[in-house]
Amino acid sequence: MICELIFTGTELLLGQILNTNAQVIERELSVLGIDVYYQITVGDNLQRCAAAIKQAAGRADLIIVSGGLGPTEDDISREALAEALQLELLQDKKALEVVKRFFDRRGIPYTTNNLKQALVPEGGRAIDNPIGTAPGIIVERAGKTYILLPGPPLEFNMMVKEQIIPFLESKLAGQVGVIKSRVLKFCGIGESLLDEKLGDLLRSTNPTIAPTAKFSEVHLRITAKARQASLAEKMIASMEIRITERLGSYIFGVDNDTLPGAVTQVLREQGKTIAVAENFTGGQLSYKLSSASGAEHTFVAGLIAGNYRQLQEKAYLQLSDIPQRAMERAEHMATMVRKQFSTDVGIAVAVEPAEVARVTVAEYNLYIAADFNGNLMLKKVLWSGEREYMARWAATMVTVLLWRYLKHGIPF
Repeated sequence: MICELIFTGTELLLGQILNTNAQVIERELSVLGIDVYYQITVGDNLQRCAAAIKQAAGRADLIIVSGGLGPTEDDISREALAEALQLELLQDKKALEVVKRFFDRRGIPYTTNNLKQALVPEGGRAIDNPIGTAPGIIVERAGKTYILLPGPPLEFNMMVKEQIIPFLESKLAGQVGVIKSRVLKFCGIGESLLDEKLGDLLRSTNPTIAPTAKFSEVHLRITAKARQASLAEKMIASMEIRITERLGSYIFGVDNDTLPGAVTQVLREQGKTIAVAENFTGGQLSYKLSSASGAEHTFVAGLIAGNYRQLQEKAYLQLSDIPQRAMERAEHMATMVRKQFSTDVGIAVAVEPAEVARVTVAEYNLYIAADFNGNLMLKKVLWSGEREYMARWAATMVTVLLWRYLKHGIPF
């Protein structure tokens, strides 16, 4: 099945709001093995929206429209669908119940323009919206399925997961039986290298393999279609073995696993504890290592200050002289925090401007230091860009380096 997504709202085109609905629906559709070839955004214009629906119907089996189901004049999705399919808009009993229920529960009178939300194209059916005034709509016509959903993310997300996905699963069941998926999560490898190593496997049609680059991670979704769930799971397991044989040292988890969780797990398995000293990363590293399940057994302390001098003046680390060079400072801090809290691992990050005169943007040398019971390791990275992004990246990079060393003995 091929799907095309249409997102309506001039505010999206003006950049006033972020389209999080796209990520939600695309993720859910990929789990079902439904292909999305096009995604477009249309302003609040009846003719353009109707034209977009007609165009989508020419190249997709499933057309999902998000937004434009409110009570105001610029909410035009239902009208656009009716025009595109040359159908009359009729008041729907179920849709009217959804609209009235919202106001009745709150003891608020509804206005006449809210009745617009009870209109459904002839032959279509309303979808319940448990938390809003705008019912969704499903119209099946000439072999195509059209779904209209409200734009507010809370309503959209709930309706997608509780109603649209089950509806699509029932439609697909007659075609393929069962669809199963599993996500392998990688760190320490880029999407391009992963593609190179798995090139032939990525061309598989069943199960399919779809990589997605994340922040310092790559996720690989394996999706299998079969008549029985056991067969689909067997197909996924077989493919996972082939992938693991090639890139197993980069796989830190599956499905809902997180990288901080993977670090915590391996620390627990090895009976190790960790402490960190932060100024540049501003507590982001402490949060990652302290919030994972089981962190109470591994994370001992995280010291956060505006700069290294504050740590010295407050005597948090019983420091004497802090090295001036960032590289030596990072190593010094990692060792001191490990000793101060009697942990197996101490971590620190230091930054200094890079001496690259030919570059017009600010560049920095980023040093990540770890002390593993007296065994010092250091990672130097040249970075250019905003400080906020660099701090976030540094905290994440620490977890990548930690996991690869603790799990596979790969040095920094």
